[in-house]
Amino acid sequence: MLTTYTTYNDVRAALGVSEEDIPDVVLDLNLYADTLTQEFEEIDLTLESTYTTTKALPVKTAAEARFLTACNLFATYSVAKQLTATMPLFAAKQVTDGKAQISRFDNPYRDVIAQVTAQYEKARTRLVAAFGAIGAVTTATVAKSYFGIVSPSVDPVTGV
Repeated sequence: MLTTYTTYNDVRAALGVSEEDIPDVVLDLNLYADTLTQEFEEIDLTLESTYTTTKALPVKTAAEARFLTACNLFATYSVAKQLTATMPLFAAKQVTDGKAQISRFDNPYRDVIAQVTAQYEKARTRLVAAFGAIGAVTTATVAKSYFGIVSPSVDPVTGV
């Protein structure tokens, strides 16, 4: 399902790693496809079906082509963002041939993680805009407040 929207090479390119660092079998795990599906559903429950329908059109408008591109880019950065949590574990710092040595960075990927997160947010914003531009209605989620402040009508110290 993941390859419907992006390629494994695109995900690796977003992270700056190679196929040796993240093999295809890892990216093929249901974990990444399922999380991407949930990301799409957070935007709109019909986004995936709209993508499939739009992709099947023989001739696409500029807005439809933009929507397809936005989906693909969002999918790439969504999966890349998921992988940033484990990046220090799979991205080698040094690989040598002499004694088959690999060393890992402490956490030099802060810049990469920040960049992937920023690109994810930008891609999500563009996807929502592109989805709305093709005539789909997006629903904005409104955060509910379950706590409030209540002031007593009487001063508890003075009783007045």
